[in-house]
Amino acid sequence: MARGSHLAQAPPPAARDSVDWGARTRTTAQESARYTRFVTVMKRALLISAIAVLLAVLAYSLVPRRQGKVVIDVGKVGSLANDLTMTRPRLTGLDDSGNPYVITADKAVQDPRNTRRALLVNVNADLTEKKQGTWVSLSAPTGNLDADAHKLQLHGPIAVYSDNGYEIHTMLANVDLANGIVRGPRYVRGQGPSGTMWADSFWLDRGKRLIVLNGNVHMTIFPGALKKEKTR
Repeated sequence: MARGSHLAQAPPPAARDSVDWGARTRTTAQESARYTRFVTVMKRALLISAIAVLLAVLAYSLVPRRQGKVVIDVGKVGSLANDLTMTRPRLTGLDDSGNPYVITADKAVQDPRNTRRALLVNVNADLTEKKQGTWVSLSAPTGNLDADAHKLQLHGPIAVYSDNGYEIHTMLANVDLANGIVRGPRYVRGQGPSGTMWADSFWLDRGKRLIVLNGNVHMTIFPGALKKEKTR
């Protein structure tokens, strides 16, 4: 062996990076769980927001623009054939003279072509004259509400009742919500304290407590009824 020679020691192998795969797996699982919860919460929040927006749109569409006091109560909002539907809607408002009216239905379906119109199912409409306390109540299987025109068209069989004891039955009626007037262009029959009646058409003014019959009018007057009417 040569003088001064020495054996060089080989350097120790470089240490490899230590990786805690278990910790990484746990972190990934926690992140995944948090992300899943986040997605679930966001889905619910978006659904609630969407329903709120749809409800606001329909409520806005059914509010008559000229009335300052209108309230819509809704039981439930859903979707039917891509249309917005409301369960148990209740529309209250005032006519041009400040007299209240209330419209209720089992269901309302918004017209997709005009958000200011809606189809009502099992409709009830109450029109009241606040000074004299007179009222007219109407019910029908279906109706079409036009919020812009302040009109409600009812499709029969329709029943109309008034506070002075008269009732009318017909198949079509147009309700002027702004003026408290009901017009029926179809055959009508009815009865009241004075007797029975039928005609080709009618119109009714809630404020004037007036019923007008037109075309082929037939009436049967009860004995003594007119005398009783005069004494009221």
